Amino acid sequence: MRKPFVVLAASLSLGLALPLVFPGKNSARRFQVASEDICRGAASVPLKIGAFPNFSKAIREEGRVRIVAIGSSSTEGVGASSPAANYPSQLRDMLEKALPSESVEVVNLGIGGEKAAQTVERMRGEVPRLGPDLVVWQVGTNDGVSGVPPRQYEATLRAALRFLKHSEADVLLVGMQWSRKLAANPNYGAIREVTARIAREEGVTLVSRYEAMRQLGEATGREDFIGPDNLHMNDRGYRCLAEQIAATLSHSFDQRTAGGKL
Repeated sequence: MRKPFVVLAASLSLGLALPLVFPGKNSARRFQVASEDICRGAASVPLKIGAFPNFSKAIREEGRVRIVAIGSSSTEGVGASSPAANYPSQLRDMLEKALPSESVEVVNLGIGGEKAAQTVERMRGEVPRLGPDLVVWQVGTNDGVSGVPPRQYEATLRAALRFLKHSEADVLLVGMQWSRKLAANPNYGAIREVTARIAREEGVTLVSRYEAMRQLGEATGREDFIGPDNLHMNDRGYRCLAEQIAATLSHSFDQRTAGGKL
């Protein structure tokens, strides 16, 4: 059950809104999001995207939507120049401009340094309390770099996804970031593989920022999304991650859900 809705602070100005349209049986599956040249080629969507019925229903029936963004430093926004530049803030602004809704709320529950098990402990209390329509869970990076055994991580991830499925919220996973240093870590790779496999088995949509960042890095020879510490994302990385999430939601969103308003 949705809890009382609270409107967050004013949004950023992102410039011209361009349509993101995706091929398929229903070419009307789209909404307008702001796109920037710096993210071209980086806002790729997953090959398989599930439905987000609670997200769509909130827009259609209530005219407002609540999203909980939970995870570690990439959700909190470590490395961003300001809180307004983290991905939840930028995602909120994109969706508020794009959707036929009175309000879009994105609650940022990111805490830097957390591993999945720690995040899940908070999730079990916060998700029922906040009653979101969509949970965006950024997961895996700290488990990979800190050496958490893949089997232990798998058990944590699977149990948490099953908990979320029994809540009245849709779930979108955000996978791990890429850098050459991270890619060379065997445990990091193993955790990434577990995340992808469990998402498939549990039928949960997974946004692979790893692949988007890797492809751009290999094309340019630079790591433009990562800050000086070679771990945390910078403003550009957060901007493009927000676009990638918005594009994924757009791809699953049927124009008819909004009563033809898009």
